[in-house]
Amino acid sequence: MGFNAKLHQEKIHRVEEYVAQHKAEIAQHPWRENYHFQTPVGWMNDPHGLIQFQGKFHLFYQHHPFSGKWGTMHWGHAISTDLIHWEHQPEALAPSEDYDGWEGGGIFTGSAIEHQDELILYYTGCAKDRQVQCMASSSDGVNFTKSDQNPVLAEPPPEINPHDFRDPKVWKQGNLWYMVTGVTDGVSDLIEPSNSQKNGLGKVCLHRSKNLKNWEFVNYLVESGGELGTMLECPNFFSLDGKWILMYSPMGLQERQVVYLTGDFDEQTGKFHWQTMGSVDLGFDYYAPQHFRDDRGRDLIMAWVGSWPFMPWCRGKYDTSELGWYGSLTLPRQIRLCPDGKLVSEPASEVEKLREHEQYYAPCVIEEAKPLPFTAGDGVHCEIIASFDLSETTAQRIVFSLRGSAEQETKLEFDLAKGEMIFDRTRSGNISALQRKCPLESASQSELTVRIFLDSISIEIFTDDGRTTMTNNIFSNPESNELSISTIAGRARLLGLRTYGLKTTVNA
Repeated sequence: MGFNAKLHQEKIHRVEEYVAQHKAEIAQHPWRENYHFQTPVGWMNDPHGLIQFQGKFHLFYQHHPFSGKWGTMHWGHAISTDLIHWEHQPEALAPSEDYDGWEGGGIFTGSAIEHQDELILYYTGCAKDRQVQCMASSSDGVNFTKSDQNPVLAEPPPEINPHDFRDPKVWKQGNLWYMVTGVTDGVSDLIEPSNSQKNGLGKVCLHRSKNLKNWEFVNYLVESGGELGTMLECPNFFSLDGKWILMYSPMGLQERQVVYLTGDFDEQTGKFHWQTMGSVDLGFDYYAPQHFRDDRGRDLIMAWVGSWPFMPWCRGKYDTSELGWYGSLTLPRQIRLCPDGKLVSEPASEVEKLREHEQYYAPCVIEEAKPLPFTAGDGVHCEIIASFDLSETTAQRIVFSLRGSAEQETKLEFDLAKGEMIFDRTRSGNISALQRKCPLESASQSELTVRIFLDSISIEIFTDDGRTTMTNNIFSNPESNELSISTIAGRARLLGLRTYGLKTTVNA
């Protein structure tokens, strides 16, 4: 069956009409982010297809344009010259064929490559009875044509549930193209009612191709025995600092949203022999990062700032869905690997273009019961960098009060006695009002440095020299903008505090 280009264009035009009708009203809401990427209208989740093509960065993302709730998925699209200021484009892909879910879930996550001067997208078509891998191409990077050979990969290995076969990430190595997909054990009882047993263990499939259209199964890159999750969504597999990294978003691992494994890849057998396991981010709202390498050789990732109902802390409702939108993306992060196998991430340097109104607070001692109030931009859209001399600190806890007011407060606590970082949004205004804890390596060291990015509804935190990060949504009133640092059970030596307001990118 050939590609129905006319129907596809009609569906894209319908999206553009809807967006044009609703974007102005949505843009006025105070919970809209100022410098983190968001779609103008509708639900958004996973970023994907991150690539440089014809000198510009391209970002694609999961998009349900017609409401603030998850629905039949499309591919939204934006272009940037600096990873910070994004220009919205017409929808890249809309579900228009039987194989890509126009009557099912729609078009799911995938990736992008450049080949023979074309931008080629790989994506999962989520039809009624199975998930299949498809491709589309463009010479101008804006208008995409689906392949007449779709689906280019219609069948998973026999023991895999065809409803859990998705998220193709494609790259070239030598003369061959490789693809990883996330899958789950077990034959679906919808396909074979007599066999309803499902092992429920995740795997990552590895396929290869000589021509990008005919794909052969090589092996399972990894297979979970339960320790890696029941479904390994959005897998990324890439080399970094002499090792290979498998990064994915697991189901079935409770508070782990994004896992990375570091190890060695046996190209002959198609097996990944991993030695180190860690979490890319330790916050509530971080999922489905995608990796790409830019023309400067930097390894970069961006992720969805949001949560799914299957996560233990999610109440099944979304704070902005009834307003006609939900979701945003993290700042672009540059990553590297430490000698011990720990992944380090830090905001890409382009973020510093947004800085304004720098303030510096000189070293001082913060006494217990005498908080240090400070300002950073408008207290809502800002960057905070603080360092403490722990060798001259007696306090058990150092506490940042963020987005404070009489009714609301978000706390970021560094428990030096227990070696923990605690994010507390019980008074932030969220539906999911909980605390999240993680180990703090710096508690046993001589210095603690933290870098915090506040936007209208998100907070990104970097500490332990980028070895520990946390990303969380908060839904506070715009009037909640007070900032301070305090201590519990002792004093703290502040080495320095720098703050910046951060300019908006919304009208870029």
